[in-house]
Amino acid sequence: MNMSFYFLWSSISLGKLALSLYTMTLTVTIFSLTGSATFASFIMLVYVLGKMISTFVFPFITEKSPLNRILSSSLLIQTIFIALTLAAAMYAGKHAAGLVFIYALIGLTGFTDGFVSPSRMSLVPETVSKEKIGRANSLINTADQMFAMLGWSLGAVAISYYGFEPVLMVCIALLALSLLSSLPLKSRTITGTGKRPKMEVIKEGWSILFSPINKMRTITTMDVLEGIASGIWIGGISLVFVNEVLGKGEEWWGYINTAYYAGSILGGILMAFFASKIEPYLIRGVITGSLFVCILVLLYAMNQTAWAALVLVVLMGPFYQLRDVSQQTYIQQVTSAQALSKMYAAKDNLYYIVFALSVFITGVISDTIGVVYVYYFAFLLYLASTIFALIAFRVSKTEKAMQC
Repeated sequence: MNMSFYFLWSSISLGKLALSLYTMTLTVTIFSLTGSATFASFIMLVYVLGKMISTFVFPFITEKSPLNRILSSSLLIQTIFIALTLAAAMYAGKHAAGLVFIYALIGLTGFTDGFVSPSRMSLVPETVSKEKIGRANSLINTADQMFAMLGWSLGAVAISYYGFEPVLMVCIALLALSLLSSLPLKSRTITGTGKRPKMEVIKEGWSILFSPINKMRTITTMDVLEGIASGIWIGGISLVFVNEVLGKGEEWWGYINTAYYAGSILGGILMAFFASKIEPYLIRGVITGSLFVCILVLLYAMNQTAWAALVLVVLMGPFYQLRDVSQQTYIQQVTSAQALSKMYAAKDNLYYIVFALSVFITGVISDTIGVVYVYYFAFLLYLASTIFALIAFRVSKTEKAMQC
C-alpha cells in the first residue's frame, strides 16, 4: 500500500466516525429539544433524502471536475453545514423556525455526503495497484464498521457526560481532519468530451448497473434481493425480535447490534489477510458469502436462545464481508475509471430505493403475521439471490464455452 491509499483510508475512517457521532448527537439533541421520537427519527429520513437527490446531480459534476477536487470541496462544505447546525441547535433549536433550519441543514449535509461517498470509493482503484484492490477494500470495510460501532457506542456516553455541543465540535474537528487527509490525493481529471445530453449523463451509471456485460446485471439483481432482505437489521424489527422471540430486554438488542459490528470487523480483518487468495475467485466469493448468510439467517430465525443468536450474528459478519468485498473489488476491476463514479452514484440511489422498500415490507410482515416471519422472508430472498447467481453465472460460463 502507498501513501495515497493511507491518506484516502484516513479520510474515509475519520469521516465515518464524524458522521456516526453527528447522527447520534443530533438524534438525542432533537429528542431533548422536542420530546418527540417522531421528530428525532425524521433526521435520518431528511438526511437520506438529501443524499438521494445528490446522486442525480453528482454525474454532472464528474463531467467537469476530478474526483479529488469533488471530495475535498464536498468535505469542506459538509464541515461548514455541521458547524451551522451546531450554532442553530445552541441558539435557535427551541423555536419552530430554528428547528426547520436545523432540518434544512441536515438535508444539505446529506446532499454533500452524496458527493463524498461515490468519490471516495471511485478513488480506491486510483490509489492502489490492481492486485491490491481487494485488500484495500477489506481495510476500508473493517475501519468503516469499527468507527461506526465506536461512534454509536461512545456517542451516547459522551453526550450524557458532556452535552451535545462538545460532541458536535468533535464531529467538526474530525471532518476537518478528514478534509486535510483528502488534500494530498490525486486523480485523473474526469471530464466530459463535449456537452452531452443530460439524460445520457444520468443514464450512464444506471446502464452499467443493468448491463449484461461483465455480469453487472446479475450482481445488481442480487443487490436488490439482498437489499430487501437486509431489513432484518432495521432497529425496530431487530428490537421486536429480541423482545418477542428471544424473550430479552433492550440491553440484548444492544448486544446483538454490537455482535453484528464485531462480526463485520472480524470479517474485514480476515478478508484483508486472505485478499490475495480470494481475488482470483471474486464471483465465487460473492456467491459463497450470500449462500452462508442465507443459511445463518435461517438458523437465526429458527433459534430462540439469546446466546446462540449472538454467536450466529458474529458468524454472519465474515460472510457478509466476503460477499461485499468480493463484489466491490469485482466492480472496480471491470468498470472503467471514467464511468466508476457515475456507477457508484446510481448504485447509492438504488440502495436508498431498495432500503425504503425493505422498511415497508418488513414492517408489514412484522405487524401482520409476526416478526419471526420477517427472518424467514429474508432467508427466502437470500436463497433466491444465491440460486439466481448460480444459474446466471453457469449460463454465462456455458455461453463462453460454446463461443470458443
